[in-house]
Amino acid sequence: MIVESSNGLSFRTVGEQTVERLNARWGVRLDNIINNEALSLSQRRHALTAKMLECALLEIDEHNWQMGIEEENPVDNKQLIAKAIEGTAVELEPNISFIEKNFKLLRNYEGQQVKDFIVTFTKRFESMSNAKTPGQLAIEILSSSALAIGTAMAKLTVTAWRGGATLLAAIKSGVIGVGIKTAVAVIIIILAALLLYLFLENPKKILAMIINDTHDDLVVTDWRKGVDGGEGGNLWLEHGRMENFPEDHANGDLDSPMVQIRKRAFFAPGDEDNVVFAGFYFGARNFGLRGVEGVMVFTSATSQLKYAHMFAVPYVNDNGTNMRVFTGAVPNLSTFYRELYNARKVRVDVVDQGVRMTSTVDNARGGVVGLIASISKV
Repeated sequence: MIVESSNGLSFRTVGEQTVERLNARWGVRLDNIINNEALSLSQRRHALTAKMLECALLEIDEHNWQMGIEEENPVDNKQLIAKAIEGTAVELEPNISFIEKNFKLLRNYEGQQVKDFIVTFTKRFESMSNAKTPGQLAIEILSSSALAIGTAMAKLTVTAWRGGATLLAAIKSGVIGVGIKTAVAVIIIILAALLLYLFLENPKKILAMIINDTHDDLVVTDWRKGVDGGEGGNLWLEHGRMENFPEDHANGDLDSPMVQIRKRAFFAPGDEDNVVFAGFYFGARNFGLRGVEGVMVFTSATSQLKYAHMFAVPYVNDNGTNMRVFTGAVPNLSTFYRELYNARKVRVDVVDQGVRMTSTVDNARGGVVGLIASISKV
């Protein structure tokens, strides 16, 4: 099955066209990196991120030179690139924030809307990567329906917004606060993951966004132990491998704890300034006649509630997802996965223990799957 966006193009074609535009813009061949099978997917991801960020930073430097602009706090491009690709074999995905109004729309997306969201978001991130000034980047972020990219930018943006700035001015303030180069680096990290998801010819893969609309920072304890199907953490892969996983600083400060998805910025019911945070993960088949299937359990240091999220892109059977809220000890995840898998649906929308949970895959069939999930305090 070829997965098409609403304009009739396959996901791979959208990825190819995006890469072609970036190649022309920068005078490079990013497709040679993406298609280099001599490199592991992790190595390709790092090489792609490094090359894209190198080009984007040079564009900013060239713009500043032409305009006679001097950086207030000069950034070493090489150090920023090295920091962007450091870490484990699993790429860490910064949180993205949305105002509550846009979140409620995303939560209700189904079918073609989920596919179109992925395509549109990729194009918006491409446009963001082209920004040379804080004002240009603020316009592109606002156009994407997002509020900020990364918790550090979000903290500054929300503060300015609550202080009376317009939404556009607040986003610009957030970009200035973290620095245009740092902001673009965060954007490139996410864009590289989106391109790999769209471009690579993996017959079974999933790109998912999980939105946290609760008062709790959500953590998947020891998740790295489970990326290849290992035990001992709260991420379990029945089949496949986790290639990208969300992780960001809890409040945007570098000395704050690392979490998977930050808690919402909630001021009052119906307050137009309420903000939610979201994280992306990208899983893919790794070998044999298997798909990509698993379960993760989110916990909080301040709540007894635990949230289970199951996703499945099997090799033969229908795609599906499931959600569950519970208290007490985390059960054996292999057994728990099977329980949730057997009750999977294309969309679940349940309310239990004061929490509303939704999760939607775009289609029961096909191997290139998009998913949007949410956890909300009601």
